[in-house]
Amino acid sequence: MNLARTFVTLGAALTISSASSLMTSSPASATSAAFDHPGAIALDGDGHLWIANQDRFGVTEVQASTGKVIRHVNAKADGFIDPTSIAVSGNNVWVVSGGVEQTNGTSRYGMATELNAASGNLVRTINLKKHGVTGLSAVSADSKHVWISADGGDQVVELSNATGRIVRVFRGRVKFVESGGIYSDGRHVWISSLESSEGMIERSARSGKIIHVITPMKMEVPPGGGSKVPTYLGPQFVTAGEHYVWTGNDGATSMKLNGGSVTQIDITTGKIVRTIDTPADRFLGVMRDIVSDGTHVWIVNGSVSTRYGRRGNSVTELNDANGSLVRVVHLHNGIYSDPFGLASNGIDVWVVDQGGGTEGIGSVLEYDVSTGALVRDIHG
Repeated sequence: MNLARTFVTLGAALTISSASSLMTSSPASATSAAFDHPGAIALDGDGHLWIANQDRFGVTEVQASTGKVIRHVNAKADGFIDPTSIAVSGNNVWVVSGGVEQTNGTSRYGMATELNAASGNLVRTINLKKHGVTGLSAVSADSKHVWISADGGDQVVELSNATGRIVRVFRGRVKFVESGGIYSDGRHVWISSLESSEGMIERSARSGKIIHVITPMKMEVPPGGGSKVPTYLGPQFVTAGEHYVWTGNDGATSMKLNGGSVTQIDITTGKIVRTIDTPADRFLGVMRDIVSDGTHVWIVNGSVSTRYGRRGNSVTELNDANGSLVRVVHLHNGIYSDPFGLASNGIDVWVVDQGGGTEGIGSVLEYDVSTGALVRDIHG
């Protein structure tokens, strides 16, 4: 997600016709967890989930194998105001806050907070507003670098993972709060932008230099008629596995389709492999997140509005190698759901549901990657 939160090159659209339905299973018992508008989620190396609570100004740590709550870190003074994204590298947990919007669409806030993963204690806070960076939307961390996307990826900040000091800032001209994805594997960093005409930018994590500029496009007849012209798909979220980079795009490849699209990019060449369309069984509503574990790609389809109020949608699983549809998982049968963030270790996938099922108070749902069966519902 960034200045490049991703990246892409246009390829032939892949049509997918078959899907496996979600298998039903009785969830394991789980310890109640107090969530308050949970959003972003990350999994650390010790098997602990870190979930940002936007309305609680803090973070909840959960043992992934049992669903047991380990601790809540709630400290407005530590910079937790509307935490928008979270990332873990080694013993460092990084949380960014800054999605608070003013009436004109801009933000006056931009705070990065580092926690100790073992103790939950505050390590440091970095006020990026002092450096002219607000509207933070995404963070990605590796052993050396912490990359933060702001204002839809038009601004990117690189921090030292060891000291928290600013290494460099890449600045654009956009000053409006919106989602922009960012992902780093330690060697490269991919940044996506919903609005920028550059689309996806790949930079060297060591030098910061641009390696590839990848712009997912579609060919479309203008509203007034005439020949087809290239139209920007608006990459919004980005993730990467061993061989491919994936972007979640705001636009579909056809105006007749409701929802966005997904673009697969060769991680070595930066060339677009394919862009996957949006038939009725996937990519509906507003995309919220995308994550790859190297074998599977998971996409949060967001939620849609109905006459009964806001109603959740689903999560789509694709094959990381060829983009084929594996299954569509419908959360809580689509009742009172509002899926948001994702984390996966290749064995299980955790989905943050802001609606929280029938309780409507927020939960984290764990699914078995190989079967799509519900393992547990961690709720408050």
